[in-house]
Amino acid sequence: MFKVLKWYVKKDIGFLELNSPPSNSMSSMFFEEFYWWRTEIISKSDVKALIIYGNGRHFSSGAVIGDLLGIISRSYNQHGDIKKVSEFLNINSHVFYSLKDLKIPVVAAVRGVCIGSAFELALCTDYIVCGEKAVLGLPETSFGLIPGCTGTYLLPRITRKSIAMEIILSGSTFSPQQALEWEIIQKIVPAKDTLEFAIHIAEKLSKNFTKELRTV
Repeated sequence: MFKVLKWYVKKDIGFLELNSPPSNSMSSMFFEEFYWWRTEIISKSDVKALIIYGNGRHFSSGAVIGDLLGIISRSYNQHGDIKKVSEFLNINSHVFYSLKDLKIPVVAAVRGVCIGSAFELALCTDYIVCGEKAVLGLPETSFGLIPGCTGTYLLPRITRKSIAMEIILSGSTFSPQQALEWEIIQKIVPAKDTLEFAIHIAEKLSKNFTKELRTV
């Protein structure tokens, strides 16, 4: 069914595993499979909560820059209109953000590297639990790009605008401790306990969860 994702249900909790180790990078195939999973699988699944995590040491190193630049170039060459490129890229942003349309709590279990589009995906969940040595960030500006999968929209609504601007414009990575201080994530745990705690919090949130509890 999937090549770079893995979907399964255990004890009424859905698990979406980013499954292209070691870095679980987000290739064009990832975005195609994620779109299909979001529109055809999760919306029809009878689960009480959803957990998103990465296979192995890392959550994900984010979008493959070569793939992303290739998509932009091909789209521009086909349409000759920068607005068409933006429309094309906005699909991924809308699909990520549509996690907030689900009527169940969505938890990101983040270990290791979680940068770029991967961090934006985590921002679209309801609760982020981080392993203590995780690495977070939005490095897109380092490549002459912007965080195009909800980062520029969500981050200023989650933390202070000045902090969001620094994160986006500097392209620098930061620690879970900083993210917790900035109220971007909700919990730090030992790396080996990340998924276990995510299951615990997913079960807890599912008991009284309503869409109205979401703040962004």
